[in-house]
Amino acid sequence: MSYLGVGVSPGTVPVYHSTNLKLFDKRIKIGELVLRFMILGLGVVAAVLIGTDSQVKVFFSFEKEAKFTDVKALVFLVVANGLAAGYSLIQGLRCVVSLVRGSVLFNKPLAWAIFSSQVPFYI
Repeated sequence: MSYLGVGVSPGTVPVYHSTNLKLFDKRIKIGELVLRFMILGLGVVAAVLIGTDSQVKVFFSFEKEAKFTDVKALVFLVVANGLAAGYSLIQGLRCVVSLVRGSVLFNKPLAWAIFSSQVPFYI
């Protein structure tokens, strides 16, 4: 048998036989966990920075204070950052539980719930 495609049936797939597969899987889960919590932190920081920022402009003798609520795009940005941070928190907790229990998904309805929660972010 050759793995170059000569003499191999379409159903034959090379299988990775290694004893370090569980270690590799654990490293992947830890990497995902770190990335999720980094996204969580950055989303919260961005929402707080935009939400608390203000600017004062003096025009002759009048002072006008501008806040993020004056621009609808910034309001949308704060809401989107908050949603992304919340989603990352939920998925980060799922990653922690999967590290403790050793399984990625608990059941089929949970898998559909995770998939369904991702759909609005791509629309």
